[in-house]
Amino acid sequence: MITERTLLLAQSPNPRNFTKGLSVVLAAVCIVDVFGVFPIISLPKSIIDCGYYGIAVVISICSMQIYTAILLGKCWLIAERIDPEIHSKNRYPYSALADLAFGPSFRKFVTFLVDITIFGGGIPNLIVASQNLQLLGLRLSENSFDLSSCYWIIILGLILCPLLWMGSPKDMKLICTISVCMVTAVFLLVLGCILFDFDGKQPKTDQATMDETISFKRIIAAYGILAFQFDIHPSILTIQLDMKNKSKITSAVILGFGISVGMFSLTVISCAFRYGNSTQRSLLGTLPSSIFLHVAALLVAIQLCLTSAVSNNALYQHMEDCLGIARDFNHRRCLLRTSLCLLAIFLAEAVPRLDIAMSLIGGTLVGPLVFIIPPLIYLKITAMKRDLKKDVQLQQMYQATRTELAKDKESEGKTESQSKTELFLCIFIMLFGFVSTFGTSYINIINTIDYARFTEPCLYNLTLN
Repeated sequence: MITERTLLLAQSPNPRNFTKGLSVVLAAVCIVDVFGVFPIISLPKSIIDCGYYGIAVVISICSMQIYTAILLGKCWLIAERIDPEIHSKNRYPYSALADLAFGPSFRKFVTFLVDITIFGGGIPNLIVASQNLQLLGLRLSENSFDLSSCYWIIILGLILCPLLWMGSPKDMKLICTISVCMVTAVFLLVLGCILFDFDGKQPKTDQATMDETISFKRIIAAYGILAFQFDIHPSILTIQLDMKNKSKITSAVILGFGISVGMFSLTVISCAFRYGNSTQRSLLGTLPSSIFLHVAALLVAIQLCLTSAVSNNALYQHMEDCLGIARDFNHRRCLLRTSLCLLAIFLAEAVPRLDIAMSLIGGTLVGPLVFIIPPLIYLKITAMKRDLKKDVQLQQMYQATRTELAKDKESEGKTESQSKTELFLCIFIMLFGFVSTFGTSYINIINTIDYARFTEPCLYNLTLN
């Protein structure tokens, strides 16, 4: 029986309380929904351009992203035992962990990074969806209906607004499920178009020539785009808090990543063998015109709108708390989220090129949130947990028998060995995060300046293609 004097670390969650919320499967569905169709239609070109190095990039980056996402989930479970009051900060959990670990100043820094990353991540959604609708119009009308993607950005943004008015992921189970079904359908349609495109021929490229053309810049660009497209960290804690059993977040992360990375890998392998270096930045532009391609382009546009409703929630909820907006559905929530959507439309019209935007966001903003901050918070919170455990053990020492003390020493030895491995992994990932963030930031800023000079964004001329 739990009383006022029961030690917090001795408490265990009661399975009977897990009556509401997301199951492991639905949590994985939310994760796949956040990833969306981007890895299938926008990432293959960047990985193929890296040649065989692309395999190492995918394996290393995805492995580290899975590991650090799991670390964040573990951090929250530990934080609940250290500070039960952290439940009151469940609308901005990443910032709450930063506050518990390193104080208010670090919390403000993390909050800024999370908000700007989530907001920036919604802009490519609009751009890719509008480009696919323009492609669909051209293919269906045999190039007679050419409504610029610049106009489609405005149309889609206005349609998207009502979806953004909804609450948290647990309020959107149906939307998430429909969205993931669309992702699966797009994968199957695209894979079918690739496999049955018997006229598509891979250009013959000498391997020595290919190796010479694979530059460090291509690998850096692939890293930035990959980090951007498989970034779940700003949303993973929100999903975890909506789960029936928060301790099963590891299973949800592995399942969600496994599904998305599996679909992406099959698409990349098929494209590499069928089209090689002739693969375009948008995979749908590479495929021959067919009814399956048309359906895939339409589903891509719809899915990107649906995934924005889930992935943007952490930002919207934090903004609403800052402005004192009630958590129930109300007109002030609608006005705030509509205003942010209009700002996203404006910025989408100002982006000169999609891949540069994704690489810039992925390399500069996502890097710290994925590779630096999670291990840093985890090391600090586990140290806090150890200190608290020592206090608990002192209080329980007079009640322990000799046998129990021996068992404690044995378990402490195993824990110490495990903590050394975790310490090594965390330090390695943080060092990688520092180097990659500074390197990609420099290269991406230079690329952005160069492309902005020679490529006019929609903001200058809405009739641009």
